[in-house]
Amino acid sequence: MIDLAPHNPYGLALQSPVIVAPGCAAPLRDPDSAQLGAIVTRTAVLHGRYTPQSRFASVPAGVVFERLPVTRLRTLLQTEAKRWARLSLPVLLCLQGTADELAEMAVQLEALDALAGVVIEVQAEQAQLGVTAVRDQTALPLLVMLPAETPEIAAECVGAGADALIVQAYPHVAAVANGEVFEGQLLGPTLAPRTLHALRRAAELVEVPLLAFGGVADEQIARQCLLTGATGVLVDGALYGDPYAPQRIGLALRGASGTGS
Repeated sequence: MIDLAPHNPYGLALQSPVIVAPGCAAPLRDPDSAQLGAIVTRTAVLHGRYTPQSRFASVPAGVVFERLPVTRLRTLLQTEAKRWARLSLPVLLCLQGTADELAEMAVQLEALDALAGVVIEVQAEQAQLGVTAVRDQTALPLLVMLPAETPEIAAECVGAGADALIVQAYPHVAAVANGEVFEGQLLGPTLAPRTLHALRRAAELVEVPLLAFGGVADEQIARQCLLTGATGVLVDGALYGDPYAPQRIGLALRGASGTGS
């Protein structure tokens, strides 16, 4: 058993350190498995906007996605909230937007009994404003996803009210699909060393729980993240090759020091 919000009045106790990353629950099998800690929802935004179909390309290091999908908060709540209430796993709602938009979305969350916590995606230059805006509107456990390669803002996020930090290391890359070059986000195990580096830097700056996000494809990488300072790991790209990947990693980690119940 781990707690991602030990100083929060609600707390955020998980039976496993393995968490399904934002937008990755669709290919997941057996979401109520005892090997999982929590599920993060698709990323929600305040105002809907048209998003063309994303291009993707397989590369030697993994997969490049042109863009990851976002959903209007109202639509997400209408279509998914009842299902969240039926899950035995904690559900974390992922939000993205400006500080004002985050505040307007956060005020709607206290009435949702199905939510165990909130994840917010912030830009480095607005990180403190975004965290403060959400914290002022809800006492729910708050996890902040640090922008890639910016662990130096970890302390200001914690000072503004973050209960835990998600440390990612996703680089912006280019790939070719159907003869056309596009830019996007790289997913795959090749990211693991970058994630470990970012984790180590963040662990030197703050003492709150840290979650590793990027390249966690198997038990070995997950254990390396835990050894480097992570309390838990988020699994994303591995799900598209193996819909049971989070459960397999969780089962392998069961009994590891600090993760058993």
